[in-house]
Order: sequence, then C-alpha cells, then structure tokens
Amino acid sequence: MPNIVLDRRTLNRALLDRQLLLERSEMSALDAIEHLVGMQSQAPDAPYVGLWTRLKRFSFAELAGLMTERRAVRIVLMRGTVHLVSASDALALRPVVQPMLDRQFRSSAWARGMRGVDREELVAAGRALVGERARNPAELRAALGERWPEADPG
Repeated sequence: MPNIVLDRRTLNRALLDRQLLLERSEMSALDAIEHLVGMQSQAPDAPYVGLWTRLKRFSFAELAGLMTERRAVRIVLMRGTVHLVSASDALALRPVVQPMLDRQFRSSAWARGMRGVDREELVAAGRALVGERARNPAELRAALGERWPEADPG
C-alpha cells in the first residue's frame, strides 16, 4: 500500500467533512451527536447552535426531546469539560475518563469545599435526585446543601 500524504487543504477539508461542517447533513440530531462523539456543551445553548449549523432539518424541539428522554446527555467528559453525547456514548466514555476526572477533582476547590462529606454518599444522593427528574445545578446545590449544610454549596 503506497504512503499517501494529504496536503494541508485536503486534510482541512477531510476534517471539516468529518465534523459535518462542509455542508448540512440529512442526519437526525441523535445520529449527528453519535457521529461527532461529543459536542462542546459548556454553555447549554452551544449544542443547539452546533446542530443547527450542521443539519438540514434540525429543530430545537428534537434536541430538547432527546435530553428530556435521556437519549442525549450533557456530562463532564473530555478535557474535564461538559459535552453533549448520546446516552450510550456516555456509558462507554465516562469509565475511560473517570480516572482523569478523579485526579482533577482531588486537587480542585470543589474537593476542599467537600471536607467532611463522604464522596460516595454524595454521589448516591445526587444520583437519586437526578433519577427522580432532570435538575439544573442550582436545584442540585439546594437539595444537597440541605443534607450537608456545613459543606460549600458550590
């Protein structure tokens, strides 16, 4: 097999095509999310704009429905930032990045604010809360703060 070297422009075009940025795709929102294996979602509206620019028939309600149905989730993953991924990708990716997230957490201000709080207990309480229904960060802080009032609510 001959060695093929892509010139800069060809490589650029291949990357943009892979990211669905050369032309709008016919894919569904979920298919695009899985194709991209994660979309930056630090700001909650970022994936809406990102999908709108990539998909011919994207509707904001489609993505809202995917998240409400928990078929797509915003979760801390790559580089310790929030990404939008499919639920199945979240289950596959999170265990891979968890050791890095654990190291990052141990040296963070959040860890200092949790002194005296059992981490596993906190995780279980958080899971129970989001298991009941979707909650935003303010709701989680309030509910968990009631249980651990001595901890930093952040």
